[in-house]
Amino acid sequence: MKNTLVLKKRMRNRGLTGLETAIILIAFVVVAAAFAFAVLNLGFTTTQKSSEVIRAGLSEATSAIELSGGVIAMSNDSNGVRYVANVTMFIKTGPGKEPIDMSDKTLTVSYMDPYVHVARLTEGTNLLVNEVRGDGDSLLEYGETWQITVEIDKIYGNLTDVKIGANDKFVIEIKPAVGAMLTVERILPPSIDPLMNLG
Repeated sequence: MKNTLVLKKRMRNRGLTGLETAIILIAFVVVAAAFAFAVLNLGFTTTQKSSEVIRAGLSEATSAIELSGGVIAMSNDSNGVRYVANVTMFIKTGPGKEPIDMSDKTLTVSYMDPYVHVARLTEGTNLLVNEVRGDGDSLLEYGETWQITVEIDKIYGNLTDVKIGANDKFVIEIKPAVGAMLTVERILPPSIDPLMNLG
């Protein structure tokens, strides 16, 4: 009888030990599942952010504009000395590139030569931006051509003692709101003609 009571007590203890072990095991599984969910969720968030950064970088890199043809310079004569009055170029965007807003609010065009630097030319004052071929909106899209004319004589204004002329170098930078900048750098020939294709 004494042995039977001891045996029953041991059986009850074993049952409780097994139940306690199962509860602890379930608790570990629940905590591990919650931790795994948190780690996976953080991983998904990080992947999404990385994807957004890559998409923004691609957009920045692929929204490039390029020249469509040569850079045309027209000159004037002042007291027998020829100087460049304006520079015209045609631009386009390549296939698969994002459209570029060509409005004066977002497009920045700057000009520099040995005598003057203008960080932002103003459309209608010393800059002309016109759509040559397109659908009539303010976006430069694939298949469209836009003309940009920098009116250098208006940049100089009343400066009569210096003008950009033979052997001088000028730089025009076209900076869209999104995408790579187009830099046009040319050196004027030793002899200035009334109309020149600078390549």
